[in-house]
Amino acid sequence: MNKNLILKFIYDNVRVTIRTRYNKYYLDFIFNGKRIKRSTGLVANETNLKELKRNIIPEIFKTLTGNTIIEYLKKDILFNEFSIKFFEIYKGSGVREHIYEANYSIYEKQIKPYFLKYNIDEIKPLQLEEWQNKLLDKYSTHTVIRYRSILNLILNKAFENDIININPLSKVKYPSSINKKFKKLDELEETEIHPFNKDEILKILDNAKGNLYYFIYIMLCTGMRPGEIISLTWNDINFEKKRIAVDKTTVRGKIGNVKTQSSVRYVDIIPALEKELKSLQELNISDKYLFISNYKKPYYSHIVIAKHFKKLLFNINIKDRNLYNLRHTFASSMITAGHNILWISQMLGHKDISITMKVYARFVKEDDEKRIENLSKIVPNF
Repeated sequence: MNKNLILKFIYDNVRVTIRTRYNKYYLDFIFNGKRIKRSTGLVANETNLKELKRNIIPEIFKTLTGNTIIEYLKKDILFNEFSIKFFEIYKGSGVREHIYEANYSIYEKQIKPYFLKYNIDEIKPLQLEEWQNKLLDKYSTHTVIRYRSILNLILNKAFENDIININPLSKVKYPSSINKKFKKLDELEETEIHPFNKDEILKILDNAKGNLYYFIYIMLCTGMRPGEIISLTWNDINFEKKRIAVDKTTVRGKIGNVKTQSSVRYVDIIPALEKELKSLQELNISDKYLFISNYKKPYYSHIVIAKHFKKLLFNINIKDRNLYNLRHTFASSMITAGHNILWISQMLGHKDISITMKVYARFVKEDDEKRIENLSKIVPNF
């Protein structure tokens, strides 16, 4: 190690110089015009130099300036070290907790193992393309794009902090779905969102019991999301104005904000639903929440309801579909019945009707008898 080594770091009004003396590292501070010299006690070698640059000096900057979001030093920064700092800041940025946890889980399982040993400025488009291709061998294009979006957030933050000169992921093409196998009509029928028909709904309601029955009924009559329903309290129900206030959802036992600002809404209570809600209220008159689990507490998650729903479909021999299809059933049946699309969109909590039409217009199908009758009325003018 060169005993004349000098490295300088400047942040805000703080300047720190690393010097070597008697084979030890010394720090020379200039802070608010005053000069301070201190020995670190660390032997001058590469390992201790990295420790100084990665941890000790950033902490000094943070302590002296009071800035908790420090500028990262530009050399020898491991990708994983930067990513840990990124997620610390990301968690405190107001992101919903379950989204933070999901994204961090993606990082831990799909990103970190591949780039763990890289310095952040060593990651090149070639390594990123190899990583992307390996994921495409195991996962769908949509899934890989989601994984890629998390990595892109990290690399963008490094670029914004002048740690890297360019986000190398910007030079890697998005996964293409061009070569994906086209589905046949029968395959589309199997994989597309599939609302329940009238006979299925009646059969489901005839066989559902207790909380499951009322949960299904509310979802069919409002199109509310499962997490929104298990969060409802009786204070949210206004029988006089015939509406339900929707402004919260439950994820993993925690009640928080709904999906988006447009999801904060009032949902109308139609007459059939009003009757069922009053019946439920008589059963749960002493409870704050509409739905209480067997443990006499609000549901930790709607997953419990989803499992009971899945079991019900199996027992009554109805094709297996997830709980969310009750929401799809509300939307598609209301559109088919010719109700105001703006009202339907507002009930669903969509930002505007274009989203509603994009998602649900394809589910509006005439029955074959009506379709054939309409075809007979079409006469070409030639």
